[in-house]
Amino acid sequence: MSSHTSSPSPSSPSSPESIYSDEEIITRTMGDVIKDYDTEQLIDYLGRNNLKLIEADFKILRDERVAGSDFLELTKDDFHDYGFKRGPASRLAKFVEKLNETKLQAFSSYNTLDKLKEVLRKYKVNGNNITNIKQFNPVYEEIADDNKDLKRCMKEIILRLSNLETIQDSTNEATRCVFITSILNASIAITRNLTNNEKIYIAYQDDVSGEDSSGRVDYSIKGYEDLICIAEGKPRNVEIGYLQNIKQLESASHMNKRKRSADQAFQNDDDYLYGIVSTATEWHFIKLTTEGLYCTSKSEYRINLSKTALKEDLESIRKGVKTVIGLIVGLLRDRITMCDDHEIKKQCIQEFNKL
Repeated sequence: MSSHTSSPSPSSPSSPESIYSDEEIITRTMGDVIKDYDTEQLIDYLGRNNLKLIEADFKILRDERVAGSDFLELTKDDFHDYGFKRGPASRLAKFVEKLNETKLQAFSSYNTLDKLKEVLRKYKVNGNNITNIKQFNPVYEEIADDNKDLKRCMKEIILRLSNLETIQDSTNEATRCVFITSILNASIAITRNLTNNEKIYIAYQDDVSGEDSSGRVDYSIKGYEDLICIAEGKPRNVEIGYLQNIKQLESASHMNKRKRSADQAFQNDDDYLYGIVSTATEWHFIKLTTEGLYCTSKSEYRINLSKTALKEDLESIRKGVKTVIGLIVGLLRDRITMCDDHEIKKQCIQEFNKL
């Protein structure tokens, strides 16, 4: 049996000392994103870009039923012919040119502490460090010691750790992701069993694209049609992992909203996503909501993945693995509940439309 309990007591995290990232080549522009917008999505986007438009301007777009693909073809004269005043017509024409020229940024391009500070300021974080982000206490799912998925995960970790010559701070990301993959898969299997929900999936190197950044994420976890969690593996430098994961979550949130926008009834003002940043030994959790950004940066959860522990203290490895899996299962179970609510509402409206 499994039950919700308070989160285990963590220790204080250590600060990363180095930066690691590989540059991605991104060819998508902002125009490529906007072209798929319907009229209301376009208006929502324009309203968030400080173009100093008023309701009368938005009414013109609605009356003319201008969608994203139409908008990208318009010139200053076109806007003026539609009835826009000279000021907004000029601003919109310049904005269109910018959209067609501005490329989305790769997630991996967010790789400096200065960019981290910019993102923290965006979320009104009072400070320049991840420990200044508001903390949240993740739901913890107590996992039974004899759980078959936990036991299978431990066997995989023991085998893989025993086959390594060594695992050190300098161990690369690919090696660390081997362990991360085992833990995420076990967590998903346990969540499926607890929720009786088979529509929870994991994807590797998944393409995620938002309004200002794009790229492949190490792991994406989906429930029904929603992205519910994005995980980022790092060989070191957890702070940069936070930065990239936050940008990934922003883009994932944008994708979720875009999928649900065809039926406004399924949009949720309280929508949120979970993020995971891990070096395989350190595990950090992020929650991005419509109200702000939260994390566990003051609470480090560790797995003692060492050759010494493998030989002399296997229980410390098992305890760490069980704790991390319990945390991930708690987050996934919490978020999949929202997906269930969306699906129920969708089915109810579909049945109503048949009447």
